[in-house]
Amino acid sequence: MVEKTVISVVLTACWLLLPAVGYQDCDIKDAAHFYYMFCHVNVWHLAGNLFVLWLMRGRLYLMPSVLIAYWCSLIPAFSIYGDVGMTIGFSGVLFAIVGIKWGSNCRRNLRPLDRYEMIWRFMTKVLPFAMIGIVIPHVNWCLHLYCLLAGFMYGRFRG
Repeated sequence: MVEKTVISVVLTACWLLLPAVGYQDCDIKDAAHFYYMFCHVNVWHLAGNLFVLWLMRGRLYLMPSVLIAYWCSLIPAFSIYGDVGMTIGFSGVLFAIVGIKWGSNCRRNLRPLDRYEMIWRFMTKVLPFAMIGIVIPHVNWCLHLYCLLAGFMYGRFRG
């Protein structure tokens, strides 16, 4: 609860007080590339990310998720609409958290059949949320997918 409150205050303060800083095309010329995840385009973008954050239960794996979101932002992204545009927002971290949680659950299941069932559920119930962004303009669905899969792998083998 404290962790979610601190994240909410930081994200809201960044939205209110700082300019919207994002990155484009894996541009890492300055430190602003790291800050993209703390900024949001508008109040609805911020509210959506905070809503999803508050829906999550249990451990958030915040530090590995932030690192995963940063490293995945260095991987090239593409869009069916042409240029991906500026990437901004906390959703990469949220997708990494979800991936780590699912991967950790798969690792904890000792019976192989249960483990395969968990992986199947991940592919049919979670993965589509990352893939739906393909058809939504101005959504970096590649980053969402990268963070979800990298989080899953981290949780499966490490988390």
